[in-house]
Amino acid sequence: MEVTEKWKDSDSGGGGGEGGTLIAGLPDEIAIECLVRVPYQFHSNIKSVCHSWRNLICSPLFHRERIKSGAAERLVCLIQPLSSTPAPDSTQGLRQGDDVCVSNGDKKEEEDGRQHQRQGQYGLSIYNATRDTWHRTKPEMGGIPMFCQCLALESCGKLMLLGGWDPSTLEPVPDVYILDVGSGGGSWRRAAPMSVARSFFACAVVGSKVYVAGGHDNQKNALRFAEVYDVGENRWKMLPDMTEERDECQGLSWEGDSRFWVVSGYGTERQGEFRSDAECFDPETGCWSKVDGVWPFSRTSPRGCTTAVASGKQPQWWWFLGSEQEEQQQNTGVRGQTWKAVSTIKLPKCLTGTSPFVANLANGAGDESHLVFITSGSVGGGGGSGGCQGKIGFIMERDDSGNTNWNHIRTPMEFSGFPFSASSFLV
Repeated sequence: MEVTEKWKDSDSGGGGGEGGTLIAGLPDEIAIECLVRVPYQFHSNIKSVCHSWRNLICSPLFHRERIKSGAAERLVCLIQPLSSTPAPDSTQGLRQGDDVCVSNGDKKEEEDGRQHQRQGQYGLSIYNATRDTWHRTKPEMGGIPMFCQCLALESCGKLMLLGGWDPSTLEPVPDVYILDVGSGGGSWRRAAPMSVARSFFACAVVGSKVYVAGGHDNQKNALRFAEVYDVGENRWKMLPDMTEERDECQGLSWEGDSRFWVVSGYGTERQGEFRSDAECFDPETGCWSKVDGVWPFSRTSPRGCTTAVASGKQPQWWWFLGSEQEEQQQNTGVRGQTWKAVSTIKLPKCLTGTSPFVANLANGAGDESHLVFITSGSVGGGGGSGGCQGKIGFIMERDDSGNTNWNHIRTPMEFSGFPFSASSFLV
């Protein structure tokens, strides 16, 4: 096994068994087969057994072996406003930075259905779609910035939090945090800050680089500035400015395409009037190009309600339209249409007429694509009819033949806030 040989080369001793083996009486190949199948929630515990186990769990090779063996678990990371009432027993005995865990089925739902937000407080909620559990975490060095963006670096098992507002001053910040989820248990660190403090900007992962563009500054001026982050070097580099100012724009990328797309947004003098065009940065030429007729809804941002999907070998952009967008599309048409709808998916009755939030759960191109689908309704939402009581989240599973299944997620109340940003990856 490749992971065994490379782990041995990097291990410095301190094995768990006799003669430096991982498990006494077992070849390391078999021991690793066992360890990669330990559920992710126990990784922080098994790291404490011995140095060899810790070195193995923290190795990127271990992360890749879990994916290769099919033992990896799918995490959905959500930036959410915190509800006014914390989860029962969620903060007792915890240090700053510790996780708050809730397991569906074992969690007693609170009788009080209040959805008031704690003023200015956001949290990083993590839903384990494989184990059907929820927990919340935050950086040891401080709280979660309001309206920050989260991006998953799936190749190395890391999550980035970028920009947003300082919850005390309500000013945009350039801060960047990285959660190393793939190292077992997770550890936080500060990364190099962005060159420009910004919020409500476009961002996307392209290969091993993170691109950001647009948004607005502390005077609510829409920005044209763009920059790129090198994960390995922990360094930001400014890019050429976009042609247009773009606040509340969306960033898109597709696996196999080296370009970074920035869709819609609006300028300083036309706040709330979303543009129909997009701009695309090609790193090979170092230039931006504009594409007209991409987003038809002038009163709605594509952020949150659309997602990039690799369906087979064909990149697609999926829209989940609320009632206002559906009415506009049916009654007035769209502006400068240059796109083509390849298919239409009927939403569950619980989601009809809402403005949903979506995040792509697909691991690149494959036979299936998964989406986590979350609305702003309360745990008791959905009108309580048609079997919708409490159904505010779904995972949609759709294959290349167009077969679609909706799997309901029963979400505890303290995790039911409408997300601002989301991302997902395997650990």
